[in-house]
Amino acid sequence: MNEKIENSIGPLIDEEKLNKTQEWLQSQKKHTAAAYKNYWRYFIEFLNKNPTGYMIENKILEATGETILEERKTDTGHQFERKVLEFKAWMREVKKFADYTATTAAMAIRSFFAFHYVELKYRKTERERLRERTRKTEDYRFTKGDLYKMFITGNLVERYIVSAGKSFGLRAGDFVKLTRGDLEPYLNREPPISIGEYNTEKRGVTAYPFIDPDALPIIKAMISKMDKEGRTNPTDRILSYASDTELSRILRNLAAKSGIVPGSKRIRFHGMRKFLIDHLSSVMSESKWKQIVGKVIAEGAYVSADSLRDDYSKVLPETCFATVQSDVQKIANKEALETMLKMFGLTPGDIRDMYKARKTKTLDEEIAILEEESGKRSPAAGGLAFRQTATEEIAKMLLDAIRMVKEKQ
Repeated sequence: MNEKIENSIGPLIDEEKLNKTQEWLQSQKKHTAAAYKNYWRYFIEFLNKNPTGYMIENKILEATGETILEERKTDTGHQFERKVLEFKAWMREVKKFADYTATTAAMAIRSFFAFHYVELKYRKTERERLRERTRKTEDYRFTKGDLYKMFITGNLVERYIVSAGKSFGLRAGDFVKLTRGDLEPYLNREPPISIGEYNTEKRGVTAYPFIDPDALPIIKAMISKMDKEGRTNPTDRILSYASDTELSRILRNLAAKSGIVPGSKRIRFHGMRKFLIDHLSSVMSESKWKQIVGKVIAEGAYVSADSLRDDYSKVLPETCFATVQSDVQKIANKEALETMLKMFGLTPGDIRDMYKARKTKTLDEEIAILEEESGKRSPAAGGLAFRQTATEEIAKMLLDAIRMVKEKQ
């Protein structure tokens, strides 16, 4: 059975009987509520096929949130603690979900009882059984070299996803919700740039992300792109994807085009978060890196953005890839040449096909092809002037960013 919880499950109980359930669901974030609703339907199906003693004694034909809470009040034998553990096993053995999904479903049901102040209480060994879960697949762990290859291969939007993704370390759902107003006010500062508090999709958890030198010129270019598209409202999102799963799809395609072979590992956007966390944890305390990426810490552990910035600066040599001036100049040249060819009618797909046909493996080879193609298509004077202007503009942004980070090292 598909690992993803399907939405095709018909209603198993009368919607009018869902008052207590709806109250619980409405207290959750939108995406969490949608997942929990499906888990709840599975739990009701499980109880109807494996009724409690209370249901049998009182001739209850269908379990509901109300009947479950009513029974819990007199549940001196901890019946529901056992039922939730049995539900986890049923999800895995009968419904054929992975252990990870079954555990998530059981924890969701446990939150229903906690929300209504009748929390399930487990012994230590039972808690371990309830929380135990393993993934069938493991995430691919990016290196700085991987990210650099993906960065130079991608278009502007893809470069934003790579550079800002590893700069912020946010969850995919939080990253895709970033708006122009979240970033634009800070772009004239020296990197690494704190964007202040950023409320995450985790209730009550705030992140304190930084814009690193790789991400700064790309974010500026994205803002310019939004200007041309007429998206000038501070609430306009940087990315217009309907789902955060699109980020992982883009990274998989970029990895393939960059010659990265993940083997049995899975490439997804969460790998960008892990990349940053791995490096942050080597230069700062746990509470500090958790504060940056938006993980729960004790209230008294919060420190100022200035203190975080000093520590974040230490990790830049390990996380920033555009630190060699010659590489930055090459990236600028490639960007300028691609822009010029697009002005003369080529699409991004046409340019990728040129690289593929010539089996390019390096940035130098790609630039050589672009120079050859631009010489064929553009008038000598006009093409040269356009190329020089575009190159200077892009190179200035990139080189300024690199100069500032070198001064910090």
